[in-house]
Amino acid sequence: MLISIAIDFRQADVATRERFHLSEDRLTQLYRTARSEIVTEAALISTCNRTELYAWVDSDDPKVVDRAVQTLARRWMRTRGEGTELLLTATRRLGEDAARHVVRIAAGLESQVLGDGQILGQLKAAYKRASRGHSAGPVLHRLFETALRAGKRVQTETSLTAGRNSVGAEAAITANQRFGNLENARCLLVGAGKTGARAAKQLHKLGARDLVIVNRTFETAKELAKFVGGRAAPFETRHVEAAMADVVIVATGSEVPVITAGGLSQAREACAASGYALLLMDLSLPRNIDPRVTEQTGITLVDLDTLHQPILTAETMRRDAVPIANGICEDEINSFMQWIANMPARDAIKPLREALEDVARREVAFASKDAGVAERTASRIVAKLLAGPMAALRRAVQRGEPLDAQAMMLLEMFSPAAAPEPRAVRAPRAAAPKPVVEHAPAPHVAPRERRPSMVLSPEQFT
Repeated sequence: MLISIAIDFRQADVATRERFHLSEDRLTQLYRTARSEIVTEAALISTCNRTELYAWVDSDDPKVVDRAVQTLARRWMRTRGEGTELLLTATRRLGEDAARHVVRIAAGLESQVLGDGQILGQLKAAYKRASRGHSAGPVLHRLFETALRAGKRVQTETSLTAGRNSVGAEAAITANQRFGNLENARCLLVGAGKTGARAAKQLHKLGARDLVIVNRTFETAKELAKFVGGRAAPFETRHVEAAMADVVIVATGSEVPVITAGGLSQAREACAASGYALLLMDLSLPRNIDPRVTEQTGITLVDLDTLHQPILTAETMRRDAVPIANGICEDEINSFMQWIANMPARDAIKPLREALEDVARREVAFASKDAGVAERTASRIVAKLLAGPMAALRRAVQRGEPLDAQAMMLLEMFSPAAAPEPRAVRAPRAAAPKPVVEHAPAPHVAPRERRPSMVLSPEQFT
């Protein structure tokens, strides 16, 4: 059974999502402890707007599934009490609902920004992390591959992402709307990752001429600054640069605030900027701007929740593409669920496939002397040979029938571990022993012409 535990922007605000967010170290630890005899696979999706854990449970029993959910929540939050609190907020999904949700995430249909172009890359990165952690198995590999394929199809076959603004671009648009004109505004961007880069590009498009880029890696800041016609500043100067700016957009992966209330207050006093209007926009999760900065005069703080309303307004422009995107998602979900339904048939025929592939691989390798060609050719030959038996087993499973006697016979014949004890049969009559004849050593003679061999009876032999 496929299960998911999800915290996203629809039922949890930034502070709540921040509480359940997992750092890279915690995620690595989760991947080491999540799997068990029941939970055989796990993968976590983490973005600024959601943290969702997907897992495969080797049972459809509701009690077993519920116990697996409880265990995963406890491993996520470390303690039983915190795991219980997580489940009070989180959304649980099972089976097809869980598969449908992750496919729709990849398509951009579940994003805060409808059709968000960044989500596909974030999903791909989550899949890679799970693969590196050896936590994703065949089911989750298939699920994420299905989701990524659906996302790519939506991008190429629909207009859902056409002209789409990311959260970073929406922040720049919001800043422009509040100021009316960014040509004479000093804009500071802290963080030069994907979100920060999109914000910087959108600010440049909107006419921002005085654009400062700050990043922990100074070379990255210089590259982005060059691209948007701005300047780069060292990360250590971020509070001074913020004090001198009109708009500050922060989008980093830090686990702690990079703009602190104390640091900003001191910098504003030193720059004689106390009381001046300053718009701060925090696009990070966990939040990277200390919320206490709003205690200072003239400061306005915008976070992901504040940006939600203008984003909803922008969504109406892409509604026409939603039905087509929904159809693509359902097509891919049906394909995945069909694959899940056929798992018993694949398991039944697996021993036969492995045995045939081994034979075919050795024979082709003997002829071609190329291991790569042998591997590919053997797989193709066996796939064609087993197409008929596999189709018959799939039809039996779809009809709700148990695996028939032929499938069980295949298991017994080609799976040594499951092979039954041989039946007792009548022993054949013992053959008469051949007489032992002693021969004297043969003298050395010149080789002669080879003749066809003959089978001699014992009488002739003596």
